Amino acid sequence: MIHMQQMEKDADSLAKFVQQKADSTLAKSKVPGILVLYNNKDVSGIYSAGYADPATKKTFDNKTFFETGSITKTFTAYVLMSVLRDHKIEDSTAIITYLPKAVQQNSALNHIRFLNLMNHTSGLPRLPQNMELKDNDLQPYADYDSKKLFEYLQTAKPATNGKYEYSNLGAGLAGVLAETISGKSYAALLDQYIFLPFKMVDKNNSLEKSANKSQGYIDDDTKAEYWNMNVLAPAGGLKCNADEMIKYLQNMSKPANKQTAALIDSLTVSTYQLSSVMGIGRGWHYLAQKNKPVIYWHNGGTYGFSTFAAFVKGTGQWVMVVVNMFDKNNTVSDKIGMQIIQKMLD
Repeated sequence: MIHMQQMEKDADSLAKFVQQKADSTLAKSKVPGILVLYNNKDVSGIYSAGYADPATKKTFDNKTFFETGSITKTFTAYVLMSVLRDHKIEDSTAIITYLPKAVQQNSALNHIRFLNLMNHTSGLPRLPQNMELKDNDLQPYADYDSKKLFEYLQTAKPATNGKYEYSNLGAGLAGVLAETISGKSYAALLDQYIFLPFKMVDKNNSLEKSANKSQGYIDDDTKAEYWNMNVLAPAGGLKCNADEMIKYLQNMSKPANKQTAALIDSLTVSTYQLSSVMGIGRGWHYLAQKNKPVIYWHNGGTYGFSTFAAFVKGTGQWVMVVVNMFDKNNTVSDKIGMQIIQKMLD
């Protein structure tokens, strides 16, 4: 009885903490809306502040779609590692032989391994140099297709020092290679390895069918469009709702079977140290604090959304924050999300 009362007290305390952080941030930052999803072992919650669409005064709910941004990269790492496992390919294998013949002639790519694409050590730049970014273009990725990608790779001269350099190009290429090896589309691979096994699919509430979409904003007055990321979609193109991300993060923190657990272990093992407490595995970054469990995290940003997701392995502790406004440095969503998961660990 006492144990149950303590659990209820802890749950109430966390819920109040989440509400206070979201409400105070909304008031200070002037963003349209904030959505927080969280789970602390046996206690889960969803809290919405402000509006998913200010024009209609619609608030976020479990079915409201939003752009996840670069959190997509964690899905891509999961998919690529699954494809490599099923085709008995080590991620220490060079990618060059899996690229088109014309690209294989570029010996400057010989050093790149599959792992390098997942932990941003390939030397490839953040974006390809033949990608034209125009002022006031609401769809910066839409025209960048596989033809342009492979044209760029024919002459690319990436750095070979093995240092960390965050690369949307590298993550996008990881997804393209998963398609090449498997003979399936990126969307089909997401279904096969994540959406179907994690029971994330709701055929009655797909993005295409739903009118329940959050409106993202570039600034106070400028509406953003949902990005079509074309060939670089594996770097940041996923659109999800709360129900889907709840299932995804629950499976990251408490996988349902040994095969999933083994794959998540491979994604979270350290592959590159960024500082004394920060590093990256495959897709997921991590924060390793003294006398606390490791926090695995990723953030995301598009012209209309800023996002943050984090989890602790094996405990059922995780959080996701969605803000429907562009934030160059992700300061709002990152701060709230990290404060909430740190609160769980106190």
